[in-house]
Amino acid sequence: MADVHGGRSALAFIWRDAKRVVGPAARQLRQALDRRRKIHFLHIGKNAGSQVGLVAAQVNQHSDRVRIVVQGHGVRLLDLPPSHDYFFSIRDPIGRFVSGFYSRKRKGQPRIYVEWTEDEAAAFARFDHANDLAEALFQPGPDGQAAFAAIKSIFHTAMDQVSWFERRGQFLEVRPPIAILRQESLTRDLTAFLDVIGCADMPIEVSRDPVSAHSNTYEGIPRLSDRAKDNLRRWYAQDYELYARCCEWIEMRQGG
Repeated sequence: MADVHGGRSALAFIWRDAKRVVGPAARQLRQALDRRRKIHFLHIGKNAGSQVGLVAAQVNQHSDRVRIVVQGHGVRLLDLPPSHDYFFSIRDPIGRFVSGFYSRKRKGQPRIYVEWTEDEAAAFARFDHANDLAEALFQPGPDGQAAFAAIKSIFHTAMDQVSWFERRGQFLEVRPPIAILRQESLTRDLTAFLDVIGCADMPIEVSRDPVSAHSNTYEGIPRLSDRAKDNLRRWYAQDYELYARCCEWIEMRQGG
């Protein structure tokens, strides 16, 4: 009897290891055989990516013409195949900072759970609220040094939106996206995007569930002071330029 149980245990381990190897390979094979038009979503953190992902899953389920590939945070524009279409979402940098700060303070909960890094733990031990950190930016002495270290340690606040387009500064002219979504007008921009890709007639909805959409309210949290906002505009100056250029691009397309 012991040999039978031992054999079953060995088979269980073999099956588990086989799934680890075969699973990703099978997934890659399915994707390679999928002849639908691929449209990549560049996933800039804290820019409504969870909601876009939910819409992408519905498109992939219903459409026999297009497939949206939701990329991870680490994929930049220069990583995409040159001939493939793409789109992305943008957000006002101050709103993104606040969202990113409190998302990591909650360790991503309630939708996911990602433990703090050692550097993030130090950042949140020093700054309890987003306003505290933002006000300390550019200050002389220990406060300014701590703020610099904190904003570059917290996962979402450390990454600028413009970083997704590094070495592709002329992307709006040389390799324009098929759409740009604004977090502030997401439903309207998603509707326009679905029309562009020929999916406007499909039963697709934007999630209203805050957990699924990974969105949160900030009741009871201190508002940003004028000094905090001024510091953030200075810190994220490149992102504000990107945001303005993208909004101009959207308006030109709508006007045309």
